[in-house]
Amino acid sequence: MKIVRYGIRLENLTEQSAEMVRQWRNDDKIRQHMFYTASISQQQQQAWFKDIDNINNFYFVIYSNNKPVGVIDIAAINWSRKTAQSGLYIYEDACIGTDVPVRASLAMLDVFFLLLGINKVYAKVKGDNKVAHAYNTSLGFVKVNEIEGGFEYELSKEAYLQKAKQLRDSLMKLNGKGATITLQTSHKTDKWVQEQLHWADKVADIDLQVVVGF
Repeated sequence: MKIVRYGIRLENLTEQSAEMVRQWRNDDKIRQHMFYTASISQQQQQAWFKDIDNINNFYFVIYSNNKPVGVIDIAAINWSRKTAQSGLYIYEDACIGTDVPVRASLAMLDVFFLLLGINKVYAKVKGDNKVAHAYNTSLGFVKVNEIEGGFEYELSKEAYLQKAKQLRDSLMKLNGKGATITLQTSHKTDKWVQEQLHWADKVADIDLQVVVGF
């Protein structure tokens, strides 16, 4: 699956891009912010990818100006409860401190909150990661639990639409209301997503285009 919205492209993780992501993840500048700080081997990454390659986990490589710059995910989805976990990191130094992570987050959350029916998203943040705490709060996340090494945040769809309204409106003025979702129906997860989007409610501020095949 590919999502294009707010001038950002999100591409579903593949076996090939998973190796690039492993190398990013093992870099000290990323690893220091993870709860699990050990290095990840190729074998571990391959096993992990096989485990998450399903409709309950969506990991995306973030592309800005056609360059891969980071990773965002909505994972451990419970479709019956309509809940999920989420995370993000930017690897490309030139994109840190820019609006790239905001655009990536809004693009993903728009799709999963407004088109695929998720109602609540949770995020875990290490206690010393002040940037992530401030970032989550700006999107509407609220701190709900203290966990070992940090905190858990919760974001409801209603809080997101209220808190992020100004950000979404500003980005739509710059980039339009369009959202293009490209699906490869030979992939079981993409085929499932296509079926869900077929029944998705019309959303006033999303001009959705679904493209099948790439």
